[in-house]
Amino acid sequence: MVICTLLLSAYAGADASAQSRAETRNYLKAVEKADIKSYDNFLKRYPESVYCADILARKDTILNISPYGMDEAAGIMAQYVPEGQQFRAFGRRKDAVDRIYALSLPQDSLDFVQVLCIEKTSDGKWKEMTPYLAYCADAHGMDTREIVDSCVSYDIRGERFFQMYYLLSSPGGNETSYVGVCYGPDSGFIGSISFTGKPLPSDGGRQYRISGRSNESIAPSMDQPQMRLLAESIRENPALEEIPMRDYLTDLSIQWWIQNNPGAMTDATDLKFNILSPESSLVMDFASAGGKQQSARYSAVIMDIRGYSVIVVYQKEDGNYVLAWAEPESRDHMKDRLLNDIRFIDANTLNVHFYHGRRDFSYKLNLSSKKVRR
Repeated sequence: MVICTLLLSAYAGADASAQSRAETRNYLKAVEKADIKSYDNFLKRYPESVYCADILARKDTILNISPYGMDEAAGIMAQYVPEGQQFRAFGRRKDAVDRIYALSLPQDSLDFVQVLCIEKTSDGKWKEMTPYLAYCADAHGMDTREIVDSCVSYDIRGERFFQMYYLLSSPGGNETSYVGVCYGPDSGFIGSISFTGKPLPSDGGRQYRISGRSNESIAPSMDQPQMRLLAESIRENPALEEIPMRDYLTDLSIQWWIQNNPGAMTDATDLKFNILSPESSLVMDFASAGGKQQSARYSAVIMDIRGYSVIVVYQKEDGNYVLAWAEPESRDHMKDRLLNDIRFIDANTLNVHFYHGRRDFSYKLNLSSKKVRR
């Protein structure tokens, strides 16, 4: 028998020829039938057989190894994903039941991913399960996202996990988040880690490059091994360049101010200030900054930092530092406006002086009421 010869040769290293003819014959019958009942009968009858490892592997394939690779799974799942949504799919077989899962990106719910599942019925058809939205990552200030990089799937103690990555971008592309998602269909687990910062010119053929920081230290479920693997994949990504925490906190504060004061440079009369973290470079560099201006209630200074000209104010009453003004740093003094000087005209009010080409002008910024007069 050709089959017998091939199988016996595969097990020569385990001295398969030493097995009884009956044992070998039953092994070949079990392999030929290739069903759970035949495999269980063989394992029960020959628990110490050299063939047990192979029988167990074949049994596990029937019970738990999906025949659908990611590309094939995506092709099957495509008809069940809402039109226009990017997605990635993977197959999962558990207890001999085949399912295909997908994570898709609804464009009207940027904080969420949509989880979809279809199950293969006994007649070979696919049955759609009820999809649901799962919170993934904060998308405040972002307006677009797209899937990037390759997906991976793996098992941890018999549970299947799937990792997918996508980019979130703000209007104008001033801020980008690289989000890694981990999904476990067996338990319904879903977790994410974000790396957020400034987009940089891409190189090496990648479609992105970011200078920023990861939120790994505050991400939920970091005691779980699948989340540690996700964090490691983000740390090892060469396109994600980590910046010092002091600069990252400064970037976040400036972006918050810009986003919350969209009319500051044109016609806004009311402003929002944000209290600064003591660990940000805005606060840490305040003491050594030159040109500080004093009043009975405040100390204020202009800084050029991280590509912006800002006014940082120390509030003597409560001891907090706040960001009172931020605008892009002037690169060409004839084309870009220049935040040139500040002076207190009373205990609460700064005169903020600008140059723009050959024109100069001033704003009156009240630090108490947070109002600006032009």
